[in-house]
Amino acid sequence: MADDSEKLQKILEGGEIVRWSGSSQPYGLFDEAHKSFTMLSLMWALVWGIILVGGYFALCISRGLELKAVVMVVCAAVPLLIAWSPVGDKGNIKKLHYMVTDRKVVVSSSEGERACSMPIIDIDAIRAEKAGSDTCHLRFGSSTFKASAKKLPALAIRGEFDTRDNNKVYTGLVFYNISVSDGNTICDLLKPAVSIEGSTS
Repeated sequence: MADDSEKLQKILEGGEIVRWSGSSQPYGLFDEAHKSFTMLSLMWALVWGIILVGGYFALCISRGLELKAVVMVVCAAVPLLIAWSPVGDKGNIKKLHYMVTDRKVVVSSSEGERACSMPIIDIDAIRAEKAGSDTCHLRFGSSTFKASAKKLPALAIRGEFDTRDNNKVYTGLVFYNISVSDGNTICDLLKPAVSIEGSTS
């Protein structure tokens, strides 16, 4: 508990009150809401594998060159990274922790080493959208609205930000795959201060 208290103190200002906290719900890469992105990543991995590995192999054969293991490994690494992308995103999202205080919304790592926050007063709009059968996503800030569904996991991890005076100023955050009940609670908390679009169900 002492460690949790110390982590909170780094994120919260004096007198700040936590009104809600939670995290993403577990999901499968082939759930209905995530299957298309997973399949797309696998398809692109296959395409790049054929282009890079097959292209290098064909080039060596046609010109009588010796196949170099190092080059083959590099060519294979690109499609493997693409195929791993959904798995990596899922692992990173599992480590995220979300908070709504009386002053801001926060996305932090479970280790407490990194936190992205956005003052409620700076949130121009919130978009609620259905994710799975009993989960939803909340997009804070209209700058996040243009992101496609496949880019939403990465956006949830890094946030949308500008750099001002060498500092990150967050213009958008995402609570990814939270329960519908939590989504409704958050919308009810922020509804008096922020315009809310869409629905959690």
